[in-house]
Amino acid sequence: MEDYLLTFETDEEGEQVFVHCDPAGLEYFAKQLLEIAAKAKADEFPHDHYFTEEWGGSELSSEQQSEKGRLIDHVKVYGWPTVKGGKPYSKT
Repeated sequence: MEDYLLTFETDEEGEQVFVHCDPAGLEYFAKQLLEIAAKAKADEFPHDHYFTEEWGGSELSSEQQSEKGRLIDHVKVYGWPTVKGGKPYSKT
């Protein structure tokens, strides 16, 4: 595990997402998002995965920060070239 705090949690109902970070975790995640944004601006379709150690990764912290929340072990971030997002590319 990297030496930063970065967790994603939901409330008990799964209706809200909470992101917990220390300064190093914020810097790490911001850098990752900017890299995805640069690829999307170049008309690519980037995505990245972030996992806890229990799920085979080291990008997310494993210690839950809220007693009532639920820790998320896998976060997948997509970058789309337009505001339409993935809708033009989905197979419905």
